[in-house]
Amino acid sequence: MVNPVSEIADPVIAETEALWLSSFPDYARDLLRIQTKKSLLVPFVRNPVQEIKAKIKQDIRNNGRLLRLIILKARQFGISTDELMEMLWEASTHENRNCIIATHDPDSTDYLFRVVKRAHEHIPIDEWRPPKKASNAKVLIFEGIDSAIRVGTAGKDNLGSGTTVHRALLSELAKWPRTVVDAILTSLLQTIPKTMDSELVIESTANGVGGEYHDLYWGARFQYEVFLNRGKPDFRCRINPDASKDNEYSAVFIPWFCHEEYEMDPEPGFKRTDEEKALAKTYGLNDVKLQWRRHTIANECRGSIEKFHQEYPSNPQEAFLASGRPVFDVSKLYERISACPNPIAFYECITSVGQFVARTPQVEGDTDGLLQVYGEPLAGVPYVVSADVSEGIEIGKGTDFHSADVCEQLTGKQVAHWHGKCPPIEWAVILQFIGYRYNTAWLVPERNNHGTAVVGKLDELKYPSLYFEETPNPPHRPVKRYGWLTVGGKMGDAKSLIIDGLVQAVNNNYDGIQCKDTLREMITFKHNKDGSMGAETGRHDDRVMSYAIGQHVRRRLPLPSGLRHAAYQNQPAVPAGAYT
Repeated sequence: MVNPVSEIADPVIAETEALWLSSFPDYARDLLRIQTKKSLLVPFVRNPVQEIKAKIKQDIRNNGRLLRLIILKARQFGISTDELMEMLWEASTHENRNCIIATHDPDSTDYLFRVVKRAHEHIPIDEWRPPKKASNAKVLIFEGIDSAIRVGTAGKDNLGSGTTVHRALLSELAKWPRTVVDAILTSLLQTIPKTMDSELVIESTANGVGGEYHDLYWGARFQYEVFLNRGKPDFRCRINPDASKDNEYSAVFIPWFCHEEYEMDPEPGFKRTDEEKALAKTYGLNDVKLQWRRHTIANECRGSIEKFHQEYPSNPQEAFLASGRPVFDVSKLYERISACPNPIAFYECITSVGQFVARTPQVEGDTDGLLQVYGEPLAGVPYVVSADVSEGIEIGKGTDFHSADVCEQLTGKQVAHWHGKCPPIEWAVILQFIGYRYNTAWLVPERNNHGTAVVGKLDELKYPSLYFEETPNPPHRPVKRYGWLTVGGKMGDAKSLIIDGLVQAVNNNYDGIQCKDTLREMITFKHNKDGSMGAETGRHDDRVMSYAIGQHVRRRLPLPSGLRHAAYQNQPAVPAGAYT
């Protein structure tokens, strides 16, 4: 730590300067100046979005994690400005600190360098304005403390290779040239030490589906969501169950309505549309937010709701515009997510003995390999366990997952869910024990690809209620094939059949889904240009498929005899053979 003043006699001054050294907000308010849109120089005071970003960074530190942040945001939130001012504070008051800012084009590089250079030049107290050892269009180096701030353009400048970088800001990464982004990141990331005082912040608006930024965001293990809490930005964190446990990145999404400037007085006679009513209910928006949204769509976005979603997203899926169109009603799914219950219990399956042991995840979403329970098994109630089996193919930066859902056979209500990775034979054993736990439920595993190994193991284990299909084989007896075969993905085939059924169930509010992650996957399940359906690039659809299989097949399975549960005494059984 550097103290610019060698002798301090006045205790009030001493206390103030000690505060400047330890508190960035106080330092920024008293010593840093930024230029407003009206060309006025004003003290730098964080806006609500910058404040919530700072709180998220502190949450990461408080939890003992490296600060590796990927921010997805709407336009003009001031994230880059806030990071620049923090860098200036750190480089001005600490020795040997090396900070780097990388942008997507030369104009942005020049702009950001002017911002930090102007702030340095207008520090009002000489002793707190470190002299420049060097200053050119790309770098500020401070005399006596050998700290530096460098700014460069991706693909045009050397971005820190060969030196230690303590803080790095990568601005608008989604717009970096795709021909160079991988090589630059690989080189730059090696220069950032894995120490608790190092920082990497990647911020960007979205730029379509695919690419390094898209994959980094969705691959981050820690997912922060910023939302309005009584009109003020707040945040919550969940584990991304699809991310690698070794991933150290934290992704942050900041929606447009958290910016205090994105408001407008409603026009006389303002009346909410049905879409606006749904937005208000889902996100807690008032009329001044909705009027600004309506005006911006009509003017800045030339009437295009798709352009508004990309520039001013309400959720991450809106930000990444894809070529396909959603299969399910996205607005309905978001409403459902906010209303979904939390699991009442989590269990780990000890496969060596067939027991389920209670486990408590420390963070929401940290459920990989755990049975998430929304309803314990009830005596006399028939259940169906449907399972999607990982194909082992590469999707984005990781392999696919196994997924299973437990639903009441008659009502279709989801009572448990399992999601994770394991060898196919172990997956068969886990499915067996889930089935036994839920009253020896019907097991309906996919038999596609690696599913044949799963089905074969279940047959070997002689699980008594294993779903099968019979196919004609004249002049011989029909051939019995265990498991469900999902084929195609275009109109008229098995995949479209079960998905169409799930779409109808969602539209008519009888789908029975309790798991938030199932609904999240459905949001990114798209119609493709070739007529097929599936997860958009870099996403997964394991949960969608396991649930759709179960909802389709349960209506075609015979009910077990001897139902004892009162709620089922008068329910007609599905005729035997209806499932063949």
